[in-house]
Amino acid sequence: MVLHGSLGCLPFPGSLSRLLASSVPPLTRALDLFALHKLGLPAFASLARRHTTSNFSGSAAGVQAKEAPQVTVELNGKPVQTSCTSTVLEAAKKSGLYIPTLCKHPRLPKAPGTCRLCLVEVDGRMRPACVTPVAEGMKVQTDTPEVRRNITGVLTLLRANHPEDCMTCTASGNCEFQDLIRTYKVPRLPKLLQRSPDYIEHHEAWQAQDNSSLAIHLDKDKCIKCGRCVTACEGIQDMNVIGLFGRGRDRHVGFLDETTMEEAKCIACGQCVSVCPVGALTEREEWRDVLDLLQHKKKVMLVQTAPAVRVAIGEEMGLAPGAVQTGQMVAALRRAGFNYVFDTDFSADLTIMEEGYELLHRLTAHLDGKPAADEPMPMFTSCCPGWVAMVEKSYPDLIPYLSTAKSPQMMMGSVIKNFFADEVQKKPEEITMVSVMPCVRKQGEADREWYTSAGARDVDHVITTVELAKIFQDRGIKLEELEDSEFDDPLGVGSGGGLLFGTTGGVMEAALRTVYEAVTGAPMGRVVFEEVRGMDGIKEATINIKPTEGAAFKKYDPTGEGLNLRIAVANGLGNAKKLITNMKAGTAHYDFVEVMAFPAGCIGGGGQPRST
Repeated sequence: MVLHGSLGCLPFPGSLSRLLASSVPPLTRALDLFALHKLGLPAFASLARRHTTSNFSGSAAGVQAKEAPQVTVELNGKPVQTSCTSTVLEAAKKSGLYIPTLCKHPRLPKAPGTCRLCLVEVDGRMRPACVTPVAEGMKVQTDTPEVRRNITGVLTLLRANHPEDCMTCTASGNCEFQDLIRTYKVPRLPKLLQRSPDYIEHHEAWQAQDNSSLAIHLDKDKCIKCGRCVTACEGIQDMNVIGLFGRGRDRHVGFLDETTMEEAKCIACGQCVSVCPVGALTEREEWRDVLDLLQHKKKVMLVQTAPAVRVAIGEEMGLAPGAVQTGQMVAALRRAGFNYVFDTDFSADLTIMEEGYELLHRLTAHLDGKPAADEPMPMFTSCCPGWVAMVEKSYPDLIPYLSTAKSPQMMMGSVIKNFFADEVQKKPEEITMVSVMPCVRKQGEADREWYTSAGARDVDHVITTVELAKIFQDRGIKLEELEDSEFDDPLGVGSGGGLLFGTTGGVMEAALRTVYEAVTGAPMGRVVFEEVRGMDGIKEATINIKPTEGAAFKKYDPTGEGLNLRIAVANGLGNAKKLITNMKAGTAHYDFVEVMAFPAGCIGGGGQPRST
């Protein structure tokens, strides 16, 4: 028997707040289930680094890509062999030659070619290395007087337009522009914005600061107009909400129709933040507020950390990947002043079970021919706030299809403020709950007005992996020197299944294990996904579930062949749009769909280290 949900445009009765808040009553049931239901889920041995993981290009699994022919080019007088599909910049990098650039980023599908910093001499003419393809016999010079004059000239003009408030800038110390100014000893010129009437007139025509978003801050004065954010929004996420407006001196970054970030269809995924070479786009910082609370100790300080944080925190501290163990991170949090340190894996287990049993409930209603209007099929995951925001702004008709389960972050907040507070004999308002997340959008999620317990916020502050590193650095904490410490247990131990939340496809697999075991009485094997033909970044699978004798689901399987559950995973919002289009057109049919806003799942979030 095959189950396929139809994706129709059903009217949505009620508000999104009621839909998501409806997960509060089942929380108690989930806690009871957690005490009785043991899940045997293998933890991920390792997670790939965010900047070397890509699901947007490449051949299908198991198919060896055909190697492109080689060409020979001359770089600074030396012959070099490289692929005919390479650019001059890529060929130079392969040969160990350095060419400065500000618009090129390894995670972007293309180089905008806007900064003109990478101009080199190609067969006697100046060409941008980032977008110039190599050719047989090409002669390239990367270090001539003209090349150096161009580099210094471009950087000097950019500096003349930059506010240079480095001492208080969020990006200071991790700013590519700042590094280049230092490397090339760029001279300081009078600020054009202060001296030029034309610049002053153009600057006054648009608002320089945009603080409208719940998660991201835009400072147009710091923007160097490299176009990375535009390329990320268009090429990675397919959102196309940010762009460059005006010409010449009036050139500036902005949103459609010159609206604010919040008024546009921006969902604050943070991919623009992760590629910005300066401090023009930054996450809404809360680490100073958290540090102030830690120093004054007026409340009981609790913190939860997501699985993806432990993978990347060492990198942000300047250490090699894998140099910091989870236990050392926990010890550092205690030394920073937190009274209790919790693992979000625990609440991820709650989300897993809630989503799993909700899927069973919807499947049962669907098979009985009595589906509820506000619980249609297929069911989409709802733990990614960037994905939920896109549904709200671009696909409001899909709101009923979202799971009603809270995300692991908000599940933990509810557990702490409703249950753990009683254990430590504190009122909810006497506890400060801090989340450390890889995603900048998690800040906006915690700000939603319905996430409260007894008048207090479930999660008081959200900081990113990058912000946590700033707290450690401010307190002089060296992670690599600490002895391991264990997480505190809010109500019990986690299954390890929550680790799957760190990467794309993990949420669905973890929830399906609950469904499979509840119906069959046996543990589920590893899900084998296949790439959807012609759609990179979208995977699908079919799970055959055979109910045991006497099980409630047995009546839906009279032939004994089992029920085929069709599932799909889309990583990145651009891929989610493709999937939704196909489902609405009737060319794709699924029962359960996972969507993650980031290309590699949570580990690729906008709050992770800005590796280049």
